[in-house]
Amino acid sequence: MTIWTSLDPADVTVEPGTRTSARLRVRNTGDTVEEYRLSLVGKPSGWSRVEPDVLRLYPGSEGTAEITFAPPRSSDAEAGPHAYGVRVDPRENAGARDVVEGRLTVTPFAETRAELLPPALVGRFRGRARIAVDNLGNTPLTASLIARDEANRLTFDVRPNAVQIAPGRAAFGELVVRSQAVRWTGAEESHRFTVAVRRAGDDTALDLEATYDQRPVFGNWLVVAGGLLVTAAIAFAVLWFGFSPKIVSAAKEIQATGAPRPAAQGGGDELPEAPPPGGPTPGGKPPGGAPPPVDGGPPPAGGDGGADEGAGDGSGGGATGGGSGGGAAPTDPGPGTGDGGNQQPPPPPASTKTLPPWVQGDPKDLVVEYAQERLAAMSGTNPCRLTGSWSRGVIDRATRDAIACYQRAVVQDAENGKNSGEILNVDTEGTLGRATLTSLWAQGITPDEVKPGSSGMENTQLMAAFWWAYNRSSSDDDLAKARTRAQYGIDNLRTGKVTATRNSSNVQDHIRQYQTAVGLPATGTVDWPTLRKMVGGSVM
Repeated sequence: MTIWTSLDPADVTVEPGTRTSARLRVRNTGDTVEEYRLSLVGKPSGWSRVEPDVLRLYPGSEGTAEITFAPPRSSDAEAGPHAYGVRVDPRENAGARDVVEGRLTVTPFAETRAELLPPALVGRFRGRARIAVDNLGNTPLTASLIARDEANRLTFDVRPNAVQIAPGRAAFGELVVRSQAVRWTGAEESHRFTVAVRRAGDDTALDLEATYDQRPVFGNWLVVAGGLLVTAAIAFAVLWFGFSPKIVSAAKEIQATGAPRPAAQGGGDELPEAPPPGGPTPGGKPPGGAPPPVDGGPPPAGGDGGADEGAGDGSGGGATGGGSGGGAAPTDPGPGTGDGGNQQPPPPPASTKTLPPWVQGDPKDLVVEYAQERLAAMSGTNPCRLTGSWSRGVIDRATRDAIACYQRAVVQDAENGKNSGEILNVDTEGTLGRATLTSLWAQGITPDEVKPGSSGMENTQLMAAFWWAYNRSSSDDDLAKARTRAQYGIDNLRTGKVTATRNSSNVQDHIRQYQTAVGLPATGTVDWPTLRKMVGGSVM
């Protein structure tokens, strides 16, 4: 034997993500110069190394090599003891090969990741989702799955309610969400709920926020179609019983008076007598073959009669405090020139909301839905957070109270110099107006995120805030763009989807316009004074 080896220490412990080391001593006990090659064997060799890996020793001399262990913080480095060896191969005397054995103990760590697929459920009676749980630690995981809602208006069925997962593996649970009350008609209602993934032996839980949008059983289109069918059935019944033909035989009268029997039309030489000018034709139809008007309505199109209806130009920009629709609107009809003589006025144009504020009683709108999602996404400790059940896109009681709370909080923060505090100078408390929308869009933006040349969701929020800040009036096309931005914001808040806008020279021009209007230096760059003005509800 021409070699002597020693490992110090022979048993080491290491935490995943850190380093530790051991020292190998090799002595040449032969009488010739020898070169020793060092290599690691065993499971830890994948994340270990020895330096130097070659020792050249004279007879009687000794050399040292350092073994470094650096297990990754992942499931690949399983917790527990792992045996390893350092092989020492002499070059000249191969028969003197030696393997020095040691033990490395990896400490355990826990890391869990969970996801709800999808995070937004939609249904009339129930919603279904899958709960994915990944064990990223290096020990087996046992976790329980618990679903709950703040308003206590939902019931949950989770199968299984507990999962066991090996390191580096994933498990899935099935979730069925049902509303305790069936919604037959009306607007869609949104319910927020939480799925908690709790590791065994750990009091903390991983909470997954989600929503269940409960749609009515009978949608608006079905209610309208049913109403039309009922109306048509009633009209048919009225026509049938009111205008059913009466068949009377004149045979007895002719036989009693001795009058000659009339000849059949089309079968003899004489034609039937024509009706007098302007009088009704046989069967009660007016001249020209058109059917008689029903229920005193206007005569049908045809013949000489009819009145043309004018149309608006469709530009229709709204004014401050209200607005007209941007589409074409019919004008008053001209005087009738046909045979009917009485024209009915055209139906009024459908009202289209083109300007805020939105208040209770207004129809469903994407702009309102964005404000609801923004208020619902606030931290759990924020007293103005929109919680419980609320009607999506509609200013209901819960939404109005959350908006009012937010507006008062902005004014209160202004006392500490956090914003300009002008939100209630423009908007009435509890209504969703331009100042409130500007403030909601500007929340969470920092100057570093919207520098010139930057690109991201924050710039999209910034442009949406500017739009409400300097648009006193708008058309239908303008508001359609605002609704498009609202959809971008909803997608980002609910699913994390990013719609990026680049901070170009056009954006910087808008920044300068706003800064000038609110009394700030027109630099074209968003700074904290500009953001404080926007969050405070300062609009042009």
